[in-house]
Amino acid sequence: MERWGGMDDVKYKYRQEFDRERQRLFVSRLGLFCYLAVAIYIGSAILAAALDPFDFRKSELITWAFLIFSAGVSLFINSRVKTFLASKLNAALFSCALAATITGLFAVYPEYIGQASEIFALSVFLISFTMPWRAAEAAAIGFIHLACYTYIFAEAFMSAPNALDVNRIIYSGGGYVDGLVFLVIAVIICAVIKTRDYKNDRQRFSLLKELEARNAEMQRELSIARDVHKTLIPKSTSTDNAAIAVSYVPLSAVGGDYATFHVTKDGNLFFLIGDVTGHGVPAALLVNRIYGEVESLISRNPDPGILMRELDRFVQSHFKHTRMYFSVCAGLLDFKTSTLSYSNYGHPPQILHQNKDNTISLLKSQTYLLGIDIGGEDQGLYEGSLKFSRKDRIVLFTDGLIEAKGDEGEFYGMERLQAFVKSRSQDPAALFNTALLGEVDRFKKGPLADDIFLVTIDIK
Repeated sequence: MERWGGMDDVKYKYRQEFDRERQRLFVSRLGLFCYLAVAIYIGSAILAAALDPFDFRKSELITWAFLIFSAGVSLFINSRVKTFLASKLNAALFSCALAATITGLFAVYPEYIGQASEIFALSVFLISFTMPWRAAEAAAIGFIHLACYTYIFAEAFMSAPNALDVNRIIYSGGGYVDGLVFLVIAVIICAVIKTRDYKNDRQRFSLLKELEARNAEMQRELSIARDVHKTLIPKSTSTDNAAIAVSYVPLSAVGGDYATFHVTKDGNLFFLIGDVTGHGVPAALLVNRIYGEVESLISRNPDPGILMRELDRFVQSHFKHTRMYFSVCAGLLDFKTSTLSYSNYGHPPQILHQNKDNTISLLKSQTYLLGIDIGGEDQGLYEGSLKFSRKDRIVLFTDGLIEAKGDEGEFYGMERLQAFVKSRSQDPAALFNTALLGEVDRFKKGPLADDIFLVTIDIK
């Protein structure tokens, strides 16, 4: 059994599929081959007749008819072949028909026999490079042309009137021997090129199949990663003190946006929203790692300033080399004191909407992104506080929301967002999220540039 490929990167398991692809290529190329052969042959004949009409002989029309008929038969068979072998045989038969047509041409114009080798060489090149033959098959087609070429000279030899003419036919410049050498070289060139092409085609096909297999495996792994990442996305819920609506619009299968909220043992509500720089698997992996650390820190101390300082130390210690950073805003709603304490590390200003007078306070950024080394100095606490009332609303979001671009490249922006928050303050949290995302979708032109994470907290 032939070891398909002959190289480590070429897999025998792809042989049948490779052959099916080559059969499809044979079927598609044979049509091109037939049309080219007819067009070149008859076009050249018409041009020659136009240049020298007195040299044209009507018997040449027989060769035209034969070639056109052969092309028609080959195209008919080509539309019905079922096997690779049948496709090859059909192409080989038309190749023989083309060689026979050229042979008939020199029977009509025997005085041009000195040009036979060039015409046959052109035919060999046309057949070899139009059809995806293997080297041995191209060589066989070449030998058929050599046989036809020899037959032409044998006819001339047999009809030569004397020894001088025989010598001229065989040995003179443009004679049989010179033409034979030229034609053999043409056949060898075609065989060598087809050897290289066939080898390269196998390797490219094998490489393509390997890439397809790896891509399929990658898609499977991404699907698993997406399912795992979904477990980190909190679900909309309602507590004794707040109704929470969560909406997430990822840019890719997995992303770097993250949010969480917890009811503490004192009955307070801790929340955190963040965005890792970048997208895709690296960002999602960092989110997964940070998720575990945040859960641990919340259980020890949910104070936003302290938690964020410890989280910053953790990120700098473990992920500094990744050059990936994290914008985060964390907060704690103390329902006994009606105080919102928060810590914002480089995240867009989050919104506290006061329902009583329909005004907005912002939870503005207080320092750099999480994970940025500011010279080795230990950072202090970054924390602020605001008073809230019952029926107030907190709108948490990542920058994908306000950076959605409109017609002229302008951002949706904080001003539009604040105006929307004020205008829809009476909507329940879930309805508010749906309306806001619909508003952004209508505003944007083209795809989103970043993920959107939206968490709305309605204080009861």
